[in-house]
Amino acid sequence: MDRFFKIYPYLLLVVVILFSLYLRYEDIKFWKANERDFFYKGEPLYSEYDSFYFARFALDMKEGLYKYGAIDHFRLFPDNTTNAKLSEKETFYSTYPLAGVFISHIFYFLSKITGMSVAWLTYYLIPIFATTVVLPLFFYFNRLHLPFAGILSGLVAVSAPMYLGRTCLMRLDHDVFNLTLPFSIAYFFYRFFETNQRESKLFWITLASLFMLFYQLWYAHPNLNFVLLLTFLVIFFWEPVKNLFIKRNKTFTFSKEDFIFLAILILPQLWYIYEGPYHLFQQVATLVFNIKSPTSIDILFKDFPNIFISISELSRLSFEEALASVVFNKILGIIGLIGAILLFIFNFKKLFFLLPFFGIGCLVFFSGARFSMYLSPFIGIGLGFLVHFLFEKLFPYLDIFREKHKQRLVLALMGILLFVVVIITQREAIGMVCTPKVDAELVKDMEWIKEHTPKNAVIWSWWDYGYAFQLYARRAVFHDGGSQTSPKTYFIARSFSTSDPREAWLITSFVSNYGLTGLTKIMKNGLSAEEVVESIKRGEFAKPINTPIYWVFTQDLIPKFGWIHYFGTYEFKRKEGTFGRILTPICKVKTPTLLECPELEGATIDLNNGLIHLRNGSAPIKEIYHYDEQQRQLQKKDFYPQGYTLEIVRTKNNQIGLFLVIPPSEKTLFNEMFILRKYDPRYFELVYDNFPNMVVYKVKPE
Repeated sequence: MDRFFKIYPYLLLVVVILFSLYLRYEDIKFWKANERDFFYKGEPLYSEYDSFYFARFALDMKEGLYKYGAIDHFRLFPDNTTNAKLSEKETFYSTYPLAGVFISHIFYFLSKITGMSVAWLTYYLIPIFATTVVLPLFFYFNRLHLPFAGILSGLVAVSAPMYLGRTCLMRLDHDVFNLTLPFSIAYFFYRFFETNQRESKLFWITLASLFMLFYQLWYAHPNLNFVLLLTFLVIFFWEPVKNLFIKRNKTFTFSKEDFIFLAILILPQLWYIYEGPYHLFQQVATLVFNIKSPTSIDILFKDFPNIFISISELSRLSFEEALASVVFNKILGIIGLIGAILLFIFNFKKLFFLLPFFGIGCLVFFSGARFSMYLSPFIGIGLGFLVHFLFEKLFPYLDIFREKHKQRLVLALMGILLFVVVIITQREAIGMVCTPKVDAELVKDMEWIKEHTPKNAVIWSWWDYGYAFQLYARRAVFHDGGSQTSPKTYFIARSFSTSDPREAWLITSFVSNYGLTGLTKIMKNGLSAEEVVESIKRGEFAKPINTPIYWVFTQDLIPKFGWIHYFGTYEFKRKEGTFGRILTPICKVKTPTLLECPELEGATIDLNNGLIHLRNGSAPIKEIYHYDEQQRQLQKKDFYPQGYTLEIVRTKNNQIGLFLVIPPSEKTLFNEMFILRKYDPRYFELVYDNFPNMVVYKVKPE
């Protein structure tokens, strides 16, 4: 029986590891079933936007383009020169970083050593890396004689919807180690203070120092490492300070070994740790108190719309939504949260190193969805701790289960029962499947751009696929997932939302020739954002476009058109825009002139009379377009002076696409140039048409 009590926590740990790997590798069946869309030229495709960013850096390293500190010419055109700056401290250009892209270095070197591509290494390794979080959690709490806290923390962490979504198959990103590293460092700190042997202290402090260095290179958040270091220093100086000020002991006890330990921990961190306090202040002010410290650039561009409002992971969640992103059962989530609070009360000093990350996790209730992955381990920790609390503290205090052998047996049985309950609850995670953000057909289209456009060509499109264009098309972009908050996003949205092709060309000319650098100079001379836009529309900043610019529309932009139109129609005085609406209902052909559309609340569309029949009446159709890609023919039939626009597109593959456009979206260049392929040849030239995947226009230089 004693052997069982020693072994069973490790057996449960193995189950957690296998469960985590199963959750992630189980997606392979779905990927193999959709191999035509999910693989391109024999390689799996990435399942997250930022994965393109890290994979691109690895490719740049392979091609000899990556040079630390040099300007990254794939990003932020035309502000990718040394002249693109507001001041010496505030620049518009981006350079190749060292910290924060260490994942690219690792996968590049692994690819070089093994001969495997970065994509295939991602396919096999990411699930393993994501699972490592269970190890420091288990060993930390098992050392505290709270094995179920460690086991359940790992179980909830690896199966939490947010963490699973951010560490699933083909997601090359920081998140696979963003829990493992800080929890490992905290565990090493605990082991350092636990032991009294000099050699052991040297071992644990060296490990902690190395992991802190790796954490900075990996994630580049000096504020997090500063907080970890601060927790260490608080405990390190706790006894000497207490002796000095509380016990009134006049001698400040500090040995030679103490200096050595501090040197080992702190000296390797000096190159970045000094930035930690400032970044920490900014984070706390912004995320906790919603007090922002705008830069000079922010102040200058303050009248342009705030793009952050369209980004879902930054949106605030309700209490129920926050728990749902961590655990599939709300009751277990609440119990776990209570247990976590009790845990810190009873083990404050031993768990002091974890307290900041519990605080970060709790930000999910105040700031945004992205913090829920930090909360998930603590929900599991709380659940596990309650088992220990009941059977090792509360019940013995009530004179129940006071015998040690009964305590151990009942604790094991109840802990295993709770473990099974949590696994059953979290089994819903099995149904979550990651899919590529760019399918094989679109990668083929991006490669067309690489093969058929000049190397100095620049892509004018929405920001989501910016990193993907850099990776697959190997072309520069105006904005991407790390620069979408600049006024460039507004101008691109404006160009897509206007009905005037001349205005769109003038906007493209302005951004291509002036960029943020030129915009800054113009606005510092006294023009407001609204006045700049009006001046652009009048042609006051018109210049020939010397760099080849290509407008690129992709299928994903149709559901995003609402926000594109919102920003593109933004009114500076009202400080809001109008959401655009292009619906893509799936309809059945009832007769050649009658369509049944269950997704439109059971509506039927009368193509003959131009009416949408609803349950409580009918709505008029203003016009119906038929576009045949095989014949390159566009036919139009008018019905009523006002109403909806219906667009029926027959693709080259003989597929039918139906688009119901809500006014005034039908007049936008986005609708006309992308869906209907209507364009003004004075300003644009259609060079590639693979609708609905991608449509490409070359912007005329003059």
